[in-house]
Amino acid sequence: MANSEFILEMLQITKRFPGVLALDKANLALRPGEVHCLLGENGAGKSTMMKILAGAQPMDSGEIFIDGEPVVITSPHHAQQLGISMIYQEFNLSPYLSVAENIFLGREPRIGRSPFIDWKRMYRDSEEILKRIRVDLDVRRPVNELSVAQQQMVEIAKALSVQAKIIVMDEPSATLTDHELVALFDLIRTLRASGIGLIYISHRLEEVFEIGDQVTVMRDGQHVATKPASSMTRESIIRMMVGRELTEEYPKEFFKLGEERLRVEGLSREGAFKDVSFSLRTGEIVALTGLVGAGRTEVARAIFGADRKTAGQVYLDGKPAEIRSPQDAIKNGLGLLTEDRKNQGLVLGMTVRENTTLSNLSALVKGLFINRKFERSVAEKYVHELQIKTPSIEQVVQNLSGGNQQKVVLAKWLFTQSRVLIFDEPTRGIDVGAKAEIFKLMNALVSRGVAILMISSELPEVLGMCDRVLVMHEGRLAGQLMRNEASQEKIMHLATGMSSAA
Repeated sequence: MANSEFILEMLQITKRFPGVLALDKANLALRPGEVHCLLGENGAGKSTMMKILAGAQPMDSGEIFIDGEPVVITSPHHAQQLGISMIYQEFNLSPYLSVAENIFLGREPRIGRSPFIDWKRMYRDSEEILKRIRVDLDVRRPVNELSVAQQQMVEIAKALSVQAKIIVMDEPSATLTDHELVALFDLIRTLRASGIGLIYISHRLEEVFEIGDQVTVMRDGQHVATKPASSMTRESIIRMMVGRELTEEYPKEFFKLGEERLRVEGLSREGAFKDVSFSLRTGEIVALTGLVGAGRTEVARAIFGADRKTAGQVYLDGKPAEIRSPQDAIKNGLGLLTEDRKNQGLVLGMTVRENTTLSNLSALVKGLFINRKFERSVAEKYVHELQIKTPSIEQVVQNLSGGNQQKVVLAKWLFTQSRVLIFDEPTRGIDVGAKAEIFKLMNALVSRGVAILMISSELPEVLGMCDRVLVMHEGRLAGQLMRNEASQEKIMHLATGMSSAA
């Protein structure tokens, strides 16, 4: 029976996929003017629950009530008509259309009964919507010229343009700077004050206590608990998410330092970074950090040969290495786990087996053909070693959780026998339990002689897992901190362009 105090109720929702029970009688309820944080490990069922609400997937059984009335949501358009708007982590915007065109895409106002668009009205209405949420944007500007944070505001304006009363935000803070995050939270508070109900999905637990009113935790497709955010702690949330005590979020291990694996001297790429020099030895994890836009990823891409360097030299195992392409990097024992694993690290439509062996197919060739038996044994080996949760090695990678996708990327580079691995934002979009597993795997790699360069914006994991910290500011290396002297304050001091870390 529906409860009239809720704007939304999802009761006993069940959804099955081949070989997987994704949702098992899961529940969620949302009040008007409430920020309800939906938490759980990757694969807990959060995304499936929201896709059902957004009309992207049908449920097998259960009930949904909007304003106390039962509904069967048949499509995304139907969900929109019911006042439900979903803002995905990957924005659904047309990059070459203007802000106003994106806000009213498919619903453009017309001049009378004619087929012609009423541009003046569309621009005016767009400006009014943006004014409501205190966002100052040129509505005639193409979306591809906007920052990620500004594009997110356009998505929110789209939701308001269809009179949304329920807005779902999936990992909205994943790519935002601290300043942009403050603006997003201010906007969320404005939406909450207007009576809109928000479902907020995030792996950053500190955000729960910043903006959350209620918290629902899911695990293995089931509803674990719903409680006021004020009554919970970080530790209690983690315990509910993983079903056990997580003894160490950052299970750092220490190893004896060995020979130099990687050295870069005077590395530059015009317009991106200049005169970057550092070294990496066996037995250590070195962090490369700094503010968004400081040039960290660009350095990694130049080392790996994905972008052309304009000056400098890369040395591997003490010898100059000519790396003009990723193929050269792979031959020299370099691996790069990219920041954008879905678009750059994996082929989502291919299987676990195919992705695992993709970067080293030559090792599988027997005569003119790929040795399929050997390929399957390789994939099975890494699924077992890395504890990849998949029904089989023939599972399509896009059906795996974020944490398990990241493990498949790691398996791909392990199969190339990489001696140096660059992890670019290795835990982005991954839950706290999967993060701990990734960190343990990094320890295991270092113990086997692999040297790791970890690029991260998450200062707690930089401090928790790294032996040295390299800090970049505006394309230059601003300084280096040893583990025993590093702190968030000293790192930010260097990242913001101060002259020293003192």
